[in-house]
Amino acid sequence: MINFFRKIRKNMLKEGKVTSYLLYALGEILLVVIGILIALWINNKSENAKALDNEKILIQKLEEENKVNLNTMKTNIEYRTELPSILEDFSQFLASQPVEEKNDLLVDFLDETLQTSTYSYPRINLTNYINLSNSYYSDFTKELTILNDYQKSLEQISEKGAEIKIENFITPLKSEIDFNSLQIASYDIFKSLEFKNNIILITSVEEEITRQFDQTYNQAKRVDSLIAEKLKY
Repeated sequence: MINFFRKIRKNMLKEGKVTSYLLYALGEILLVVIGILIALWINNKSENAKALDNEKILIQKLEEENKVNLNTMKTNIEYRTELPSILEDFSQFLASQPVEEKNDLLVDFLDETLQTSTYSYPRINLTNYINLSNSYYSDFTKELTILNDYQKSLEQISEKGAEIKIENFITPLKSEIDFNSLQIASYDIFKSLEFKNNIILITSVEEEITRQFDQTYNQAKRVDSLIAEKLKY
């Protein structure tokens, strides 16, 4: 094919058809350019298709990860929602009751409040998507970033809250009650002002953890809806 075009160009030069030769050469260059552009277009289209496929796979993994986290949170909603109120009632109970006469109620409060909860969620696919899409920061990526920030914040405050609860609530009770049977050896600690103030402190901390838990859960539900919408296309 190359030899064929060379012969045509030679013949034109021999015949003195310089203008025709130049037009022919220009057309030949144009064909090459068009061929290159078509090849680039096909290559770009192929790369874009691969990128879309990879993004869809990552979104599907993200959906699975987010649903696992949502289901984990659902199992803790009731406890997390009720705990601040239970602690407030416990504080009022300690302030107004002769605790020795209300042993069963005291044991119920202890049973409800001795649990400590920390929250840590797998978010590998969440951070992967955010990092891969930071060059085109879309509304979807913005919502994922909010969720990621909420999850990290909840993890940090729940860990700090657990430390405060252990130090100011659980540790002081070690010598006063049997944690397995909740049998109380002495009621003195429940009458102390320090212990009562510690319950108020823990209530405040748990209220903040609950607030952040709620906003994280609601954002996870929003992201779940956005993912489902995105996967339709």
